[in-house]
Amino acid sequence: MFPGQGAQFVGMCSELCKENPAAKALFDQASEILGYDLLQRCTDGPKEVLDSTVVSQPAIFVASMAAVEKLRMEQGQEALDAATCTMGLSLGEYSALCFAGALDFVDGVKITKARGEAMQAASDAVDTGMVSIIGLDKETVAKICKVATERCGEGGGKIQIANYLCNGNYAVSGP
Repeated sequence: MFPGQGAQFVGMCSELCKENPAAKALFDQASEILGYDLLQRCTDGPKEVLDSTVVSQPAIFVASMAAVEKLRMEQGQEALDAATCTMGLSLGEYSALCFAGALDFVDGVKITKARGEAMQAASDAVDTGMVSIIGLDKETVAKICKVATERCGEGGGKIQIANYLCNGNYAVSGP
């Protein structure tokens, strides 16, 4: 099970890459593709840089693959071979595809780089925001969005549920 965007934090993979040469090699390989030192951005930040979509998406993908290397080191290839399924949330789907052998690591870095750049460009093009709402039913969230849209006034834009992540967990976006 692989995480999506939002799982990143400054300092991630610092210790892992010191202890696991295979994990460090993944970061080195990704850095060559990306054109910057990915591990440095993960370990040193600043948080604003790591949180930018253009950096966080390849960072989470590579960190996920580094975690697979940690599992391989600690429990052996047999533990990986015993997996009968894999899954990921949003961005994590690319990690799941790579783990399953449907996508190679280099292509995964290239895809998450392109995806992060495209999503960052879309985000920068319009002044909007997004929040997660956890613990409310979708009808209540829809009512909150309607009230917020009305309070924005005419021309203020629509605030709406952008992602139905699961029951009780929704992403809401708008101006």
